[in-house]
Amino acid sequence: MLCLARKRLWIQNPYFIPEPEAIDAMGAAVKRGVDVRVMMPATSGSDSPMVQHAGHRNFEKMLKCGVRLFEYPHTLLHQKIMTVDGVWSAVGSTNFDDRSFDTNDEITLGILDADIARQFDAIFEKYMPRCEEIQLEKWRKRSFLLKLKAHAAYAINELL
Repeated sequence: MLCLARKRLWIQNPYFIPEPEAIDAMGAAVKRGVDVRVMMPATSGSDSPMVQHAGHRNFEKMLKCGVRLFEYPHTLLHQKIMTVDGVWSAVGSTNFDDRSFDTNDEITLGILDADIARQFDAIFEKYMPRCEEIQLEKWRKRSFLLKLKAHAAYAINELL
């Protein structure tokens, strides 16, 4: 679905550690004019900060591709939802990481229904004002310790 989006691709996922191919697909979507946004908890709101740090490893690449990243710092947002072009949705137990895709017995339901997609998009929009959008220049200036944590956590991301 990342490759089929034409207008909008919005993802909410608590454990977001995309593979390079998924990042490339999101970047290609942005080049096609797709509004690509990802919302996830910040380390301060996560029940597993190490997973968030692992996901941080590829944020710079995603930001350079034009993917907009939003962190929700208040609590764990546990929705696992993706909407595409306001007509197709995915909802289920699958996290956006290798462990969910390759190891766990996860399930996601694809739904072709504009009304349901609108409802999921409304949930996304409800949380947007309380999110912090990550900006590339600020992200590049984060501390050496945070960069080290991201690389160390990513090295074991399939175990997290």
